[in-house]
Amino acid sequence: MGGGMANAFRNLAACAAALWLAAADAAPNPACPNGPVSIAYFDYGAAYHEGKGYDVETLHELVKRMGCPIQSDAEYPRIRVLKLLEIGQADLSASTTVTPERQRYLWMLPYHYTKNLVLLRPGAQAETLDDLLKIPDLRWGMVRGYRHGPAGDKMLEELARQGKVAVAANDDDLYKMVCGGVVTAVFGIPISYDPWLSAHPNCQRIVIRDMFPDSETSPGAIVLSKQRFSQQAAELWQAELRRMFRDGSIRAIMLRYYSAPAVDKLLKSLGD
Repeated sequence: MGGGMANAFRNLAACAAALWLAAADAAPNPACPNGPVSIAYFDYGAAYHEGKGYDVETLHELVKRMGCPIQSDAEYPRIRVLKLLEIGQADLSASTTVTPERQRYLWMLPYHYTKNLVLLRPGAQAETLDDLLKIPDLRWGMVRGYRHGPAGDKMLEELARQGKVAVAANDDDLYKMVCGGVVTAVFGIPISYDPWLSAHPNCQRIVIRDMFPDSETSPGAIVLSKQRFSQQAAELWQAELRRMFRDGSIRAIMLRYYSAPAVDKLLKSLGD
């Protein structure tokens, strides 16, 4: 009788342990409580092009470390990526400029820093922004959804009111427009236009100027949809991203696309 009771208790304990383990296995990962994640990319030079780029490598490594399976990897127009994130139909993206408007619906985790410079069509005569804005047939190219800092965005709004803005589909289209003289000027950042110019030697006559010398570098961020992640979950991703910075993973990824001096300019400490 005693032996039977002991066996029964052992069986009950084993069943309880099995149920506990099953429940633990079924418990959601706090880093991705809604299950597998959807990543939305946009064409952006070395960051992402035709399924490859440092954003792909960075996000895949980060997602792997967080223990979150990937449900989908897909490319969309830039403005569509932002909308998908805003309404919770995408979980993650990258290379997104931090703005107060975007912080309303995104958790933003900076991982590189850069600055918008002005690319002028071959033959354009302008040393300063004032010179450029005085060109009678001025047309400025832009990609809808991009941000260029407060001063740059304000200028583009005014030029748009004057009918002097032409919209490009993506960076490739944008740089072709300025190279071919379709537009007078465009904004661009080195991590985007450097590899493009290297691949298009016939466009080396494009002139590059810093026409907003007082503007600071702006952060590019990995972003998480607030519709899909709580603040607590976002903090877990931020902590792991900092570990990737400290252990050299982000730098190693960037070095596959840029020279060491260029990477030094891109990266600032995420561990401070």
